[in-house]
Amino acid sequence: MSHDPARDGNVAFLRVELETGMTFVRVAETATAPDKIKRNFSNAKKAYLTVCRFINQSDSGPESAKLHKKLKQLERRLQALEPRVATS
Repeated sequence: MSHDPARDGNVAFLRVELETGMTFVRVAETATAPDKIKRNFSNAKKAYLTVCRFINQSDSGPESAKLHKKLKQLERRLQALEPRVATS
């Protein structure tokens, strides 16, 4: 089985970006200070949008399905946070 270094690098980048977004969303979910909620929500949203932009360039079979699943999780958590961001 041959490996494509560019594809492997893209998958690694997306995986790290998703984990970063999930970290920011966790911080926003547990924060009480409005500025901390907004800042971390914004950073999580940036990670989400970055992954959305590049995810279709990564056709890596089973790994692609994992990335899409994690992206959906991040999307749901961001949607759940939106009311807190709007009122803070």
